[in-house]
Amino acid sequence: MLDLIKHRRGLKDFSPSDVIERDVVIIGGGSSGTYSAVRLRDHGKSVIVVEKKGHLGGHAETWINPLTNYTIDGGLLSRFNVSLISLPSVEVGPKYVDFSTGMVLDIQPDDRDAFAAALKLYAIQLNRYPELQRSFNLTYPVQTDLLLSFQDFVVKYKLEKLAFNTFITNQGYTPILDISMLYIFKYLNADQLLGYNTSPLTTERHNIQELYAKATDLLSPDVLLNSEIIAMERPYTNQQRVRVTVKTPDGIKLIIAKKMLSTPPPLLTLLKGYDLSEKETGLFKRFFANGYYSAILNNTGLNMSLNAGDSAKPFYVPALPGPYTMTLNQGLTQVYYGSPHVLSENEVKADILNRLRLVQQAQGLEDGTAQPEWLAFYNHAPFNLMVSDEDIRSGFYKRLFDLQGERNTFYNGAAWHTQDSSALWQFTDDYILPLLLEALKEGSVLR
Repeated sequence: MLDLIKHRRGLKDFSPSDVIERDVVIIGGGSSGTYSAVRLRDHGKSVIVVEKKGHLGGHAETWINPLTNYTIDGGLLSRFNVSLISLPSVEVGPKYVDFSTGMVLDIQPDDRDAFAAALKLYAIQLNRYPELQRSFNLTYPVQTDLLLSFQDFVVKYKLEKLAFNTFITNQGYTPILDISMLYIFKYLNADQLLGYNTSPLTTERHNIQELYAKATDLLSPDVLLNSEIIAMERPYTNQQRVRVTVKTPDGIKLIIAKKMLSTPPPLLTLLKGYDLSEKETGLFKRFFANGYYSAILNNTGLNMSLNAGDSAKPFYVPALPGPYTMTLNQGLTQVYYGSPHVLSENEVKADILNRLRLVQQAQGLEDGTAQPEWLAFYNHAPFNLMVSDEDIRSGFYKRLFDLQGERNTFYNGAAWHTQDSSALWQFTDDYILPLLLEALKEGSVLR
């Protein structure tokens, strides 16, 4: 508390070189924050981006092999002259494994023709809710199908062939069979359906961070990396400006801005330094989140790529926490792991090694020489923020979006739309940017 009081100093307590004045201060330099900064710049607005990591891009992570310089992605395009290519198709499919036993399963859930037919039927249902492609635009009372669990939905519409492939490809939503269709429609959206019929894109050098390095060059010096919020004061009138006190590698800075755009997941534990109102606190505490993680390991002894499955569960979808996949990539093993709740790095790593050991034992791969080595670990949690069906029914998202513009603050990011960068960029252009630009016209005059 003493530190908080100390850093709520007046303008006269800062040297001119430590005061930064901008039209908009953007908290968070992930996909939404970076794109918003670039687009505001396009409209002639001055910005400053505050990012706690040492780079922009958020969950867009790339590991570079120090021996070969080849890259593996752990996770604004044309303007940065970054060439894109299609990822090659995989000729040999993965084996299906029960990661609780390590045993290979005699199942083949990925009947492509049946899956394609199910996608067409799913698209018919998705198209009943075009407003969800743009935001959480709900009508009240909320339509019954939006609150069906994914499992009940696929049974109702005879889409059973959709279930397992959705579990594998739309990772991070856990337990997927229990999640309400509101969130499934948001994630398995029109863009995702289009993606099933085309090859995924990556950068020519297989380095997604290349995009954000270009964005950093464009925005520099208006990016504060390795920086954290200490305190802020957001006025209730637009005649005064937002003040944000930030700890940076170059010392304490005071940012004075007409408006603030907040992009971190709106969980109370992640909003340290925010001067949250009772209304904001009451809404944000309703959220709960999934855990989602990825890793790259060497020397696992695996000689095949593995997908999770469980022949005793509905649609072969296994219970998590646990791995989704263990995929061979350049002789290394890339692991994707999900959990219904957020776990610590140590918990996830321990479980991955345990599941890997079960596979090695069951497949006769454990000869005493394979000692897995961690090359990279990426924590994407908190992932997929949700609220209860009762909260949805009672108008949670209407109240949440009513926060936009209050106290000169706007919000962007996955919790406000979906875990999909391209969809979030469209959401920024269609919804956030017009709101911000209109608010900036009104101006704020007092410091």
